[in-house]
Amino acid sequence: MPPEPHSQLHELIAERMATIDDAFAPRSDGSLPFPDGDSDGARVLLRQHSMLHRLQEAIETSAPALDLAFEGEFDPVEASLDAEGDSSFRKSLELHEIALAGLAAVIASARAAGIEIHAPELERAEVLVEDLAEGDRLG
Repeated sequence: MPPEPHSQLHELIAERMATIDDAFAPRSDGSLPFPDGDSDGARVLLRQHSMLHRLQEAIETSAPALDLAFEGEFDPVEASLDAEGDSSFRKSLELHEIALAGLAAVIASARAAGIEIHAPELERAEVLVEDLAEGDRLG
C-alpha cells in the first residue's frame, strides 16, 4: 500500500506542533514558561501553531493554496508619532517574519507537495539572504 501523498508533511507538521506544545508545558516545578502568554516568544510560537493548523486544514480539504501573508493593519498616525519605528504594526510584522522563518522547512515541504504557499514576507527574507550571499561572493 503506497504511503499517503502528504504523510511526510503531516509528520513534519505534527513534530513542529508537538515542539510548540512542549514549549508551553508546565516546567518540573509547576511554573509556566510563558506565564502571561504575551511575550514575544509566546506570540511567535502561537502564530506558528496557527499557521501549522491552517496548513493541516489546507491538506485535509485538498486546498491548492494557502495564504500565510501578514494581515496586520497599518496605523499611519501611530507610525508618525513613533520616530523609532516601534509601532505595534512593525512589531507584529517582525514577529510574523520570525514565525515564518521558523517554519521555512515546513513551508518548503508543503510547496514540494504541490501546495502553493503565499508568504511574501518569507520570500523577501529569502531574496535578502541571496543578495547578501551574492555580495559576499563578489566582495
